[in-house]
Amino acid sequence: MNSVLLLCDGTNERTDYLTALIEKNYHIEYVSDVDAVIEDIRTRSEEIFALIIDHPAGNPRARELVDFVQSANSYLFAIPVLVLTDPADRDADEDFLSDTVISAIEVGQSERSVNQAIRKANDTINTFSFQEFSRMLKALPSLIYLKDSKARYVFCSQYWHHLSHYDDENWTITGKTDFEIRKDAANAKAAYDSDMRIIETGVGGNYIIEENDDGYQEFLQIIKEPVRDADGKVRGIIAIINNVTEQETLRRELKKKSITDELTGLYNRAYFDEFTARLGDDVFPLGIISADCDGLKTINDLYGHPMGDEYIRMTATLLKSELPPETTLFRTGGDEFLALLPRTDDAAMAQYGSKLKAAEKMFSIKDRSLSVSIGVGVMRGDGDTLQSAVEKSDKEMYKHKRSKMSWM
Repeated sequence: MNSVLLLCDGTNERTDYLTALIEKNYHIEYVSDVDAVIEDIRTRSEEIFALIIDHPAGNPRARELVDFVQSANSYLFAIPVLVLTDPADRDADEDFLSDTVISAIEVGQSERSVNQAIRKANDTINTFSFQEFSRMLKALPSLIYLKDSKARYVFCSQYWHHLSHYDDENWTITGKTDFEIRKDAANAKAAYDSDMRIIETGVGGNYIIEENDDGYQEFLQIIKEPVRDADGKVRGIIAIINNVTEQETLRRELKKKSITDELTGLYNRAYFDEFTARLGDDVFPLGIISADCDGLKTINDLYGHPMGDEYIRMTATLLKSELPPETTLFRTGGDEFLALLPRTDDAAMAQYGSKLKAAEKMFSIKDRSLSVSIGVGVMRGDGDTLQSAVEKSDKEMYKHKRSKMSWM
């Protein structure tokens, strides 16, 4: 039960009258000392529904108390003050009415009107304008918005430059969907699809989008939750957008480092396992090339490891320059490489193998030409496994290496 503080100098006809009318709805605490009221407000304001001052004109410290309550009240939580009076003192007591002292309760009012006055006073002081709320939200670095059940904007705390007409003071987002306001059509569709999914399922979500407006890359995190009515039906969406460019850029850089071979810039062995674990049927037939640097130990022994590193980089350059753009390249060991070519059949793979073998002659280090052993395989997806396809390309690569042993 909500508590009502009643400041009075002992009980009297007014306080007895008030008690009889509200005691069924409120827990009444009688306090005779202003300092005690101030201490209660300081320590347990969230428990106090209203403060009622009996005949404030007759209390020399009533004005001090009202001033304290006014300073203590905030947008987040506020205590309304009412005055308890009678016809004889009404004019004097009503001088206390203000933004904080909401209304007067006069002896003779009905039970209903007195209880309504207390509730209304609490509602009034704890409600501030939507315009004020909007101004407060604009101070946040995040963007907050509301949408209706048709994914149309109802409110948006601020306009960012990713929106069309964001700098037009006469333009409004209200009533528009993302298709009408976003510059990036793909992001608009992603937003709309996400909205419809939340409205249909009642399950919120979050995701990160990339914006490249005016050549400036940004990453935005969008967190959405459904808005429900009293019956639990989804009536719209509330969301917050955070600019996470710095965090996402760092995350991507760290991810790239973790999957990239530092020497060649190709993907590493760890990423090969991750990449192949999520291959879909749309890549078949999947061409595979196994490549191995010939004579790396000889290069290291003759010219030192820096030249050996350069020899490895040359092999990576050979693969990148002679294979199609959709190829994914990996350095899987010290001198070992794998290439995956989606939607490439046996005939095409044989051509790529021959092309690499011919092109290696264009590369040299010191007085030695680059030599790379090459093997090809194809994973068709009709019961083939990646392991068996790689084993086939490795077997062919070692056969090629044996035929070149004279180089070594």
